[in-house]
Amino acid sequence: MRRSKPIRILRIIARLNIGGPAIQAISLSDHLSRDGYKTLLLCGKVDPYEGDMAYLAEERGVKPVILPKMGREITPLGDMKSLMDLRNIIKQFNPHIIHTHTAKAGTLGRLAGMSFNLIRRSNVKIRMVHTFHGHFFHSYFGKLKTTLFTQIEKLLSKVTDRIIVISPMQHYDICWRYRIAPPEKVRIIPLGFDLSNFEGRENDGKEIRARYVAQDSQGVLLVGIIGRLTNVKNHRILLEAAKCLKAMGKSERFKFLVVGDGELQQDLITYAMELGVQNSVIFTGWQKDMPSIYNALDIVALSSLNEGTPVSLIEAMASARPVVTTDVGGVRDLMGLIDEESKDGYKLAQHGILVPSGDAELLARALSFLYENKKASHEMAERGREFVLNHYSMERLVKDIKSLYKEILAN
Repeated sequence: MRRSKPIRILRIIARLNIGGPAIQAISLSDHLSRDGYKTLLLCGKVDPYEGDMAYLAEERGVKPVILPKMGREITPLGDMKSLMDLRNIIKQFNPHIIHTHTAKAGTLGRLAGMSFNLIRRSNVKIRMVHTFHGHFFHSYFGKLKTTLFTQIEKLLSKVTDRIIVISPMQHYDICWRYRIAPPEKVRIIPLGFDLSNFEGRENDGKEIRARYVAQDSQGVLLVGIIGRLTNVKNHRILLEAAKCLKAMGKSERFKFLVVGDGELQQDLITYAMELGVQNSVIFTGWQKDMPSIYNALDIVALSSLNEGTPVSLIEAMASARPVVTTDVGGVRDLMGLIDEESKDGYKLAQHGILVPSGDAELLARALSFLYENKKASHEMAERGREFVLNHYSMERLVKDIKSLYKEILAN
């Protein structure tokens, strides 16, 4: 399909808070601009307690347009103002494709695009793409809200040309478990990152490690959990696992770093004190130099109730760190085939250990397994590194996205 002018992509995300969606939105805007596309990134404001990835946009030369009323929370007046602003920008930018990321931006962006297509005199309509980085169909809201939002997503899918999911498990959820969209509209495009910063930097974490682990503490494993301090990440289970290790007489073997900010920070600090594990748990807040953080850690844990494809696990695996994670969402697609189930009940997979969601004792036993089985831990980490470097590159992501755009424009 030959065009005399560059393809225009309007990319919309609710906010550039720290996490996979923001990284993908910024990176795709950057790479596609360099490949001859004309791109514009729109986003709302980051909440005060969230880490902000505006620095990454600045580093990449991406200048997002900020819609001050578009944020995380639903606010009828603010959302209506954002919808009108979106319509005005669509009129000025005249995109070939509107590509939305995250639920809030997906709703407002597609409504704005749909309303613009309805009144457009041209027969050529704006194409719409939405990426599910995760989903809120369980573990986020109560039953009433979840049902309402699920119905909204089903309606929006009817005006969406293509829906992107980031893992096979998520494809099953969207097409079959919750029946959001028919399979012919849905494409699996895994995440992609520049992982070069996470390779071969084993010495970079020594200073950080020395900050948290005393030099005379031989054999102590530093366990990190990276993510927003919010309910769906379920940090409480990790704190309860720390208590289980203490009850097993193994607390002196582990230190825990909780990396991230969020509305639950003070609640979690208080909970750690109530459990009596405050001396083993350190809350670091957000850290900008994540490659050094990963290289300071011995194990990376994830305790979420619901996930798409967690970036923290991809980065941990690229850093050759063994992972222990709850078996939720698209996590199993990262962990690979299950080799065996331990007598304790957790699953040993090719790239890490899977534990049932909400089971603090099994999480503790899985951590203990990695402490006592250094060879198995190292082998899992090396297989994990090879897997993510081969499957989650930025080059592959850009190629897949460009192919999808050409497909829908050709049709």
